[in-house]
Amino acid sequence: MLRLSQLAESDMLVDLFTSEKGRITALAKGGKRSRKRFFGLLLTGHLLEIELLPSKKGGSLWLLAGARIMQNHLGLREDFRRFMASGPVLEILLRGTPAMDPMPQVLELAKATLARLSLAKGKAQTGSALVVFLTRLLALLGYRLHLSSCLVCGRPIKHNRECRLSLAGGHVCPHCRDNRFGVIVPAGLAKGLETAANLEVNALNRLSFSKAHLNPAMTFLTRFWQETLGHDLPSLGLALRLLTRETWD
Repeated sequence: MLRLSQLAESDMLVDLFTSEKGRITALAKGGKRSRKRFFGLLLTGHLLEIELLPSKKGGSLWLLAGARIMQNHLGLREDFRRFMASGPVLEILLRGTPAMDPMPQVLELAKATLARLSLAKGKAQTGSALVVFLTRLLALLGYRLHLSSCLVCGRPIKHNRECRLSLAGGHVCPHCRDNRFGVIVPAGLAKGLETAANLEVNALNRLSFSKAHLNPAMTFLTRFWQETLGHDLPSLGLALRLLTRETWD
């Protein structure tokens, strides 16, 4: 469940990312008041099993006939910091994926990330889950970062040195000039991002980033996603401020 919007007095428009149809919008008749079909179900971040019917209005709008909760990710609502970190997962799926285009790997990544965030403890675990998601999703949507060698000259990257990540889409070595904005990142971070882009989804939960890596990783990924999609992502900006502030607990 990506987004809810009220329509008329009791109906709701629901944006969903589904396994069979990709991103869709459905009409939940009486969704705001229903205590039988939708009570407690229509909340962002919920994983649902749904029943869809073609809308009488036709076009790309569907009718949400019924739903059953499969995972509520309750932990996201038990800590506002987890909830804020989950925002970019939902917003990027909403704004960055095409309608009616099934992407099962993207859905599996989102499900794994929300499950990880709902159990995350502290800044390192929360930030790592989001950094892994943002990096892996770039690869799945065709925007894979070039991290093995310099974008300009092709020299192999040396992971034991700090490097510069460019909004052109990857690593630029110290010998080359790049007119795009760059973020200097510490040694080892580029290798970690490359690992995040390549690991199987079921192994991503084991990948973590140190606190020293989280700030530059989130700074770069936030700017790169905004550049890639061509507009601001408010939830990602909030997550960046949350994860880069000094205090947490």
